Amino acid sequence: MNQTREGTDLFSRPVTALPGVAGRRAALLRRLGITTWFDLLTWFPRDFEDWSMLTPLTELIDGEDQTFVARVVRKPAVTRRGRLSIIRTILRDDAQAVAAVWFNQTWLVDRLKVDPWYIFRGRITRSGATFSVQNPAFEPWDPQKESSYGIRPIYPLTEGLSQGVLRRLIQTVIPRLIGQIPEPLPDRIRRRHKLCAVDFAYSRIHHPSSWEEAEICRRRLAFEELFLLLAGLQLLRSQSRNQDLGCVLTLSPEQTRKFNQIFTGLPFSLTQAQERTWKEVLKDLASPQPMNRLIQGDVGSGKTVIAALSMLWCALAGGQAALMAPTAILARQHFDTLSDLLSASGEPIALLTGSTPAKERRQLLSDLADGQIRLLVGTHALIEESVSFHNLLLAVTDEQHRFGVRQRIKLGSGEAAVQPHVLVMSATPIPRTLALILYSDLDISLIDQLPPGRQPIRTYTAVSGDRPRIEGIMRRQVQAGRQVYVVCPMIEEQAATDLKSAVSTYNRLAQQVFPDFRIGLLHGSLKADVKERVMQSFMQGEVQILVSTTVIEVGVDNPNANLMLIENAERFGLAQLHQLRGRIGRGTHQSLCILLSDSQDEKARERLRILCRSEDGFEIAERDLELRGPGEFFGTRQHGLPPLKLANLYRDRQLLADVQVSLAELAKRDPLLESPENQPIRRALDTRYGQLFKRIGI
Repeated sequence: MNQTREGTDLFSRPVTALPGVAGRRAALLRRLGITTWFDLLTWFPRDFEDWSMLTPLTELIDGEDQTFVARVVRKPAVTRRGRLSIIRTILRDDAQAVAAVWFNQTWLVDRLKVDPWYIFRGRITRSGATFSVQNPAFEPWDPQKESSYGIRPIYPLTEGLSQGVLRRLIQTVIPRLIGQIPEPLPDRIRRRHKLCAVDFAYSRIHHPSSWEEAEICRRRLAFEELFLLLAGLQLLRSQSRNQDLGCVLTLSPEQTRKFNQIFTGLPFSLTQAQERTWKEVLKDLASPQPMNRLIQGDVGSGKTVIAALSMLWCALAGGQAALMAPTAILARQHFDTLSDLLSASGEPIALLTGSTPAKERRQLLSDLADGQIRLLVGTHALIEESVSFHNLLLAVTDEQHRFGVRQRIKLGSGEAAVQPHVLVMSATPIPRTLALILYSDLDISLIDQLPPGRQPIRTYTAVSGDRPRIEGIMRRQVQAGRQVYVVCPMIEEQAATDLKSAVSTYNRLAQQVFPDFRIGLLHGSLKADVKERVMQSFMQGEVQILVSTTVIEVGVDNPNANLMLIENAERFGLAQLHQLRGRIGRGTHQSLCILLSDSQDEKARERLRILCRSEDGFEIAERDLELRGPGEFFGTRQHGLPPLKLANLYRDRQLLADVQVSLAELAKRDPLLESPENQPIRRALDTRYGQLFKRIGI
């Protein structure tokens, strides 16, 4: 179906054009990211409730969500406890009574009438012989419309917006948009994978007649979501190979000798995995097509060394190279590492962060624009408009900013534009199958070896009762000249939690436990220059114990730190714990990681046991995925992509495989999506992911 101009206008029509949407309600929708009719249509249910299975009150089951029909036998009564309003009443059918209670919903006092019958749904609890239901949803019961009380969608909400309001708004736009939605999937792909039609999927996902129908619609829309996202990334890759002009980076014999002298002078030998990766990068740099390569490796595998060699090669070839780190702390560390590794080259290396003094910044930007600075390290400030390169030919970045880098660093204009080589370093090991999805726009190099000579990190669990023994271990390590990390899940204490905060832990250690030691405090709310000073003091050995939040999670490298205590370890995911643990074990001394947790939750305990058994980041990532599902760790947002609304990268692995097969065939037939039959894909890309793909050049 072709999308008409009227259809396009309907898709972008603001929600404020709907009756009853203005002011506060429009603001609440905007908080959810819903501003257009199409946003409403694609605000998919997070779950469903089955209102069709009615349970007599005599057959209620403790602890389960159940639907029942009853009448109100007593006018709802309101009691108040400070700001809390409690509404209570009694519900009854022909044989049994159940107590009902609602919190802060005084409006329903006038809504619930005595004697009429209602249909209710909520979580049942039992105390002795008495059943109760808390905050049940309800509506008037009409036995002649019993079939209409079927499977109902449950949508993600924000405070102040109800399921009823959101359902009504979505049901309002569905008949106006159905018939206007173009079919983005080619017929041959739909038939092969037995996918339902686009109109059926978008309408019935919001009101399925059965659980089977809900899954049919979800499967089709999840396939479409993955297909379009990966088709856009595939198109980006095809355009880069066909349109972008790269720069072949080759060295003269003299420059080659200089590079080899520095390479052979490194204080260590590359592992086989590093050598393999370096050869792959070198081949890319010698190609007229711009490099778009991901280096994926476990904690401490030596990704930065490959970045340093790549940057040096670029500088010796006459170009500029920039390394962009996600934090100022990591930028400073990369600057120090590159300065050490490349000191024999004579190439000056500059550092640009948000805390760079104004005068120094002005001079740095001037030297950068003139080409006097050929190696630059910094934060995302490197891609601000005020930063101008003379001849940038290599950009090294993290996964989250790879698209922003591509957009910003394209130099020149028109047909003469040059696209620098891009090297992406991933800080998070993830299963290779998922890497192929999340990084389908990149070639992937895997560093699957650790440098020799590193001792395994011993990892143990502990409980609060072990604290005196742990603090004794900390004292002995500091007295031996080593340094210690203490990681907390929060910055400040919060009411109604027993979580350890960085601030209270710092105060306790500094004032009561180790008043004779130098203790530092680091967390995300500190000013950038303060964080940098604290980190530098720790790196230089002035701070002996560093109390921190997860701000030290990525990249921080202090070989003298060999002990880490993680408070409330159950609050962290496996992958995050592995990243934190990777801050120690970088020197020659035996390292110890202590996971302190009093949690009795068996899943949480199993996560900690897995970490005690394994140091393999990829194995840990697989188990994390198995235990927790994709979640935030395997979400797309941290990889620079929009969040998935329906597809689940773990549950839908077969669907992912089907999408990849279809896209591989599409790439052979029409890699740039130029044929008339593939224009619906182009239009759908613009509708769904227009803002992202405009930023990255599609």
